[in-house]
Amino acid sequence: MTAQTARLLVDGNGQIIPNQYYDSVTNSFIAGAGGTGISVGGTAVSSSNPLPVAQTDGLSVSGTATSAAVLFTTSMLNYESLTVQVTSAGSSCTVTYETSDDNSTWISTSGLSFTNTGSAPLTTTSSAVGGIQFTRKGLYFRARVSAYGSGTVTAIGTLSKAPAVQQGLITIGGGFSPEGGGASTNPIAIAAEARTSSKTSVSNATLVRPIATVDGRQIVRLDAIPENEWSYVAASGGITNTTTAVTLTGGAGSGVKNYITSLQVSSDTLGTATEVVIRDGVGGAVLWRAKIGTAGTVGIQNIRFHPPLRGSTNTLVEAACVTATGTGSIYLNVQGYKAP
Repeated sequence: MTAQTARLLVDGNGQIIPNQYYDSVTNSFIAGAGGTGISVGGTAVSSSNPLPVAQTDGLSVSGTATSAAVLFTTSMLNYESLTVQVTSAGSSCTVTYETSDDNSTWISTSGLSFTNTGSAPLTTTSSAVGGIQFTRKGLYFRARVSAYGSGTVTAIGTLSKAPAVQQGLITIGGGFSPEGGGASTNPIAIAAEARTSSKTSVSNATLVRPIATVDGRQIVRLDAIPENEWSYVAASGGITNTTTAVTLTGGAGSGVKNYITSLQVSSDTLGTATEVVIRDGVGGAVLWRAKIGTAGTVGIQNIRFHPPLRGSTNTLVEAACVTATGTGSIYLNVQGYKAP
């Protein structure tokens, strides 16, 4: 076929006739020399080795249903995206969009609405008149009436060789959720709420914005929420001439520990000097120890723990005198919270 003019010969049905080429000398189609003619990849064109022909961009498919049925199925070969417009939605009907590589097992696929301006979420179904654009994810695509109420459902699809490029709703590390919404959506807080008065409380396990002064200084509460704080108040008369421990707070619950942030201690003149200890559990490990002499204390001694003293999981915390004082009393007030 050297220096010959290459043209295609097709039959009356538009099918390419292989191994033919146009000879400009004889002005006719003749068989290729040596049986070669038109070839693809070095092999003559045949039914098993067809000549690639570009498909029309904008190929249209459509379907109508008056029951739960497939509206249309189309191959996405040589196409990169598809738009589907539901022109008749029926009543209480749902159209589900699916993709497959084997034309047998179908998986839900998602697209973006025609009306998306950058904030719409992806959707896998529709139940109203409107349009959705899908990017190619499998070899086949279908639109199916998955739930049927009444009326006629009609959908028109247009295949495109251009990839679908749309900006939908994007979230970083969580979902869009308003204040008071479910906490499981993990929203991203980007600012605090300026307050000159207390805000309305929300219910447990819901979202809430942090608060700040009107010039942006965030209000922070240390350690724990008020509901998880505890305090022990010395009994009337204090701890007098005994080594019996007093429980400061009970076990905090499964997976939860007790923390001590501060205590105040004062003492009368004592008959016998003693050590005061705070223990993790009944007769357990000593978390804190102090000695009070026979002269007692001068006023109330305030002690803050930073970091807080920490007990074991679901274990009470107790205080005791190591030695009975004989005379005089010791007064101990303790504050803390419970947390993992």
